[in-house]
Amino acid sequence: MTYQTGPFAELYEELKAGHVTRRDFLRKSMALGVAAPVALFVLNNAPSVGAQDATPAAGAGAAPSSGTEGQTRGAGGELKMLQWQGVTHFGLHTATGTKDQLGASLVTEPLLNYLPTGELIPCLASEVPSIENGGLAEDLSSVTYKLKEGVLWSDGTPFTADDVVFTWQWASDTANNAITQTTYQVIASCEAVDPLTVKVTFNSPQLGWYVPFSGSYIGSIYPKHVLEAGTDAYNAFIQAPTGTGPYIVESFSANDQVVYAMNPNYRDAAKPFFEKVNLKGGGDATSAAQAVLETGDWDFAWNLQVEPAILQDLVSKGKGSLQSAPPTSVERLLINFSDPNKEVDGQRSEKNTPHPFFTDLAVRQAFS
Repeated sequence: MTYQTGPFAELYEELKAGHVTRRDFLRKSMALGVAAPVALFVLNNAPSVGAQDATPAAGAGAAPSSGTEGQTRGAGGELKMLQWQGVTHFGLHTATGTKDQLGASLVTEPLLNYLPTGELIPCLASEVPSIENGGLAEDLSSVTYKLKEGVLWSDGTPFTADDVVFTWQWASDTANNAITQTTYQVIASCEAVDPLTVKVTFNSPQLGWYVPFSGSYIGSIYPKHVLEAGTDAYNAFIQAPTGTGPYIVESFSANDQVVYAMNPNYRDAAKPFFEKVNLKGGGDATSAAQAVLETGDWDFAWNLQVEPAILQDLVSKGKGSLQSAPPTSVERLLINFSDPNKEVDGQRSEKNTPHPFFTDLAVRQAFS
């Protein structure tokens, strides 16, 4: 496929060369006035050589199962994990940080989830919506989700489309101070077509139509029958949550430790593999690394910001191994505000003199 001349052709060449991601290609195409279906058609027929991409495609339809064949529910015993900070509470939409989002992700679930490659897979939805299966509007103005049948909340109540609608209403209500508020405010309406069908209509066409209700950080669905009672119900919920996920909270000490037990109403009879999960917070990175790599007292430790030489020495003990992956976000960015061309008393100074480029608030916000 080739395009002759003009801004769109130039953008297409940048995509092929790997200079822009799929997401940027779609965004810039629409800025050029290219209709969304046309941009999507071009994108789906482009060579698979673009820059690392944040725009998910539909996955194979289910979570990977390799290595879980013949698995028996609870056969893995107890999984012991360490993280720097303990879980504060389990309300994903009011999480105080990654520690809470991780803690909630074992209990509550989204409609769609992401593979490590960025592909979308169904979680509480029965399939990933697409233009081909009729779930996604061609102009990206709406999306319709089909939900899995037979899903129960951990208290035995059926999961339905009403829970999805309630989650949108709760998260977008400014009175609830949800950290995901802006994510859900792009939705103009969310309708329960029937108990297992939800139609989401956006305020304007959304390239990121999949963002609301997707991923364990911002997409988790809340139980309407538990939370419609109001603030007191929510305060109780975030300490002892009702979810559709593989685990329930057995015991909880805020900012310290959570012990999870298997959800008796979880929909997959062969899962979860671990009978219990012990998630411990606190301490420091070095001691966490020692607990896994040197003593073997714990199975997994997360976010080990430890000097490489120390880590390699601990690995040499033979109790465990290091697993690393490219980060998906910037945790800290240090900016040199000095202006090397600024002279003070006839001398060039690189101290306390903001570079003109960074005196613009909009520039600093863009970097952030």
